[in-house]
Amino acid sequence: MIKNKCFFIFSLVFFLFGTGKIANSQSFAIKTVVIDAGHGGKDPGAVGKISKEKDLTLKMALMFGEEIKKAFPSIKVIYTRDTDKYLALHERANIANKNHADLFISIHINASDSKSANGTETFVMGIDKSGANLNVVKLENSVILQEENYQENYGGFDPNDPESHIIFSLYQNVNLNQSLVMARAIQDKFTKDVKRFSRGVKQAPFLVLWKTSMPSVLVELGFISNLEEEKYLNSDAGQKALVKAMFDAFKVYKKSYEDESVEPANSKNNEPEIKTEVNKEENKIEIKEETKVEQEVKQTENQKITNEETVAKPAESEIIFKIQIMTSAKKIEIKPKNFKSYQNVDVYLQGGMYKYTIGRDSDYDKIVELHKKVKLDYSDSFIVAFKNGERIPLNEARSQQKNK
Repeated sequence: MIKNKCFFIFSLVFFLFGTGKIANSQSFAIKTVVIDAGHGGKDPGAVGKISKEKDLTLKMALMFGEEIKKAFPSIKVIYTRDTDKYLALHERANIANKNHADLFISIHINASDSKSANGTETFVMGIDKSGANLNVVKLENSVILQEENYQENYGGFDPNDPESHIIFSLYQNVNLNQSLVMARAIQDKFTKDVKRFSRGVKQAPFLVLWKTSMPSVLVELGFISNLEEEKYLNSDAGQKALVKAMFDAFKVYKKSYEDESVEPANSKNNEPEIKTEVNKEENKIEIKEETKVEQEVKQTENQKITNEETVAKPAESEIIFKIQIMTSAKKIEIKPKNFKSYQNVDVYLQGGMYKYTIGRDSDYDKIVELHKKVKLDYSDSFIVAFKNGERIPLNEARSQQKNK
């Protein structure tokens, strides 16, 4: 058991600092969306009086995908499952990763010992600082017990061991900013358009979100344990309303993703701000999370590096990688004391904002190594790429280098 825990810790550290899995802040078109219908096959999920979670999630996942296909024919929609079949949690993430998805949405139905529990909530991968979401997390993560090699597949994680959940909660989603944009859009539409009770946007350590390398959310559409809500979830009107709300939220996210650059203003101000509320009906603490995310209008023609203080520029055709550490509306004097003693700081102007970077190298692996150290001082930093003096999407830069 000790060996398994040590391996899990090693795996966690590797994913935190060693994968090069970078927040996708670049502005470009959404090409692929993966929709995950929770549970399936031998795993029914939560079971109510008249229905099972696996059937409701599948039906609404397919409806959601069809809405996207009709409105945006150029977007490829992939389902982790389109029939009643069992699929391991890590396989769901693998489908998204192998298809280079731009967004992963996992659809679920909630359950509670309290028959009066109701409402929708949307999760992103991250730290549950209060433990208030532990029951939901345990319920969803316990599915791995049906896998023969679950400890191997999940780095020694044991859903029955409280210590595993504590260790796993240390994992922080590197795509947190964009995941939160989608999660908030979903909850906003549920509340304003469908008039459902909102339990908020929350962070919690879900295994199905753990290994995804793109913005990802897990949506709980309601409580199957509440008979009134279960009837709503099974009704044509309820299903259409919830699917339309998710689709409208997707349109909001798509516009933000393609037309705007969602980036942290700086590492200090971008820490999620946790607010607690007591739900008197259930006498439990609810967690709502807010983060200060700065959005700016995309201006591709204004992406040239404008800092006269940087070192000599490389050859025009060479792709250069840097580590972006902060964004500011006002220009900050480049000197070590303003940037935690770092001396190799550059700045470029984009969308009327000054964006500060550390390091510059055409070798991506070297920048990844440097980023491990920089993240200790700037936790929300991420890697950016430039070609011909203009910023380009990171995945495009990596692809161009590999094709040389």
